[in-house]
Amino acid sequence: MASLPKIQIRVPGTSANLGPGFDLMGMALKIYNDFEFTFPMGKEYSIVQKNGEPLPFSSKDDLVREAYEDYFQHFLPNEEIPTYHCKMTLSLPLKGGLGSSASAIVAGLSLAREVHKRIKTTIPVPTEKEFLQFLAEWEGHPDNTLPAYLGGFVFAYSINKEPLRYFRKKFPSSVSLFILTPRLSISTEESRKTLPTQYSTEDVIFNLSRIGAWMHFLDKRKFSDLLVALEDKMHTPYRINASSPLLSITKVLEQERIGYCLSGSGPSLLLFVERKNASGIIPKLQKQIESKMKELSIPYSFQKIQADHIGTKISSF
Repeated sequence: MASLPKIQIRVPGTSANLGPGFDLMGMALKIYNDFEFTFPMGKEYSIVQKNGEPLPFSSKDDLVREAYEDYFQHFLPNEEIPTYHCKMTLSLPLKGGLGSSASAIVAGLSLAREVHKRIKTTIPVPTEKEFLQFLAEWEGHPDNTLPAYLGGFVFAYSINKEPLRYFRKKFPSSVSLFILTPRLSISTEESRKTLPTQYSTEDVIFNLSRIGAWMHFLDKRKFSDLLVALEDKMHTPYRINASSPLLSITKVLEQERIGYCLSGSGPSLLLFVERKNASGIIPKLQKQIESKMKELSIPYSFQKIQADHIGTKISSF
């Protein structure tokens, strides 16, 4: 087997759904998980955090390895799978709604394709189109994995394994982005159980109109259109319900006319502020959030963030 170089993969975080675009829309953010892979002799995988801290997940929940091996089973069946040593630098909160699972999937599949290029030159490497299709199908919906890989704002769908369709745009720089992350652990799987199995025609039409408003905002870049585009009746009201500690925070945001959406299934909120007004709005908002979180006894982080327009970076040495 050919020797393999050190491979480094940097994957941006993502915010999925973006209000009405449940399982359809997402965008990449400039907060990253970094993965460094080496291929020492031996048959055992090993994985550590680069800072020496214990891993925040068990070996059975290692999505990097699961995705990596699944690539081989799909594209290189019956071939020996090279094992690796991985050092991780994790900046995305686990179960924080910022695409930590997607980052692991993208890293594992991207690594496998890089290894494929080097050790099995006689077997065709999947084209970018084929790779994106596999990436979209792997998690079941592409609203996290595609923006994590491609960067930017991505609208994508692939239902019942039909050909993937997507488009990608830059998120307008006229809007400032902020992330509010309460220290609450929310499982996407558990969060989905709160959603109804059926929706009224009225709610479906409402969400379709808001996706149209998103397209209009990306074209015309008017902040008032974005405030409409972020409205949602299909998942946000069920996840931020009367018992949710986030409800009082969203009331403050609505009063201040600050756009917001759950990032994925939460608990993080992605906030949207018109850039020209941000310096006047944010200091007041930070005080209000601090007061509310103290009242609720919930630790949190609040930070300014930017959209990532590059996506996954892969380097070898």
